[in-house]
Amino acid sequence: MTTIISGKYRGRRLYDYKNPKVRPTQAKVRKSMLQILEPFQDSCVLDLFAGIGTLGIEAISRGAKSVTMVEKSSQAYRALSQNVDDICKNDNYKLVHSDVFSFLEICENKFDIIIADPPYGLCEYYDLRAKIIPLLKTDGLFCMEMSKTKFIDDDVRIKNYGNTQVVFWRAN
Repeated sequence: MTTIISGKYRGRRLYDYKNPKVRPTQAKVRKSMLQILEPFQDSCVLDLFAGIGTLGIEAISRGAKSVTMVEKSSQAYRALSQNVDDICKNDNYKLVHSDVFSFLEICENKFDIIIADPPYGLCEYYDLRAKIIPLLKTDGLFCMEMSKTKFIDDDVRIKNYGNTQVVFWRAN
């Protein structure tokens, strides 16, 4: 069972569903990732490949001003809807049932923090970063969880957790 780690909703349990293809973010990875992204106060956050809402709800719990969560899977989207309705129905959030790449093409909003946790192998870091750049505010942060890979850039921060890698990039 996944629970919220920190903030006003700390300890709240998230509704989940069984799917062997789904890889939820481990608690230790989530805790470290979110601590690096903090502070969330007054931030507009975009959660791509939102799944059941773990990262987006953590951002709300930690004080984000608004969170937009994008999820394509109907099964995950139902769980996501139930979780935000149960936990943070009075907060400022938006749910989008859409393919992430289609959403990125039409989105006109700007965000302080963009988090992406795509299924491993679905998209490359550089391809996704190129698509989110127009949506990231100056000095905004982009964070992507992915399988371990080599980077030659020195403008990224990388944290490794076994075979999982989290990459952070700040827009100029």
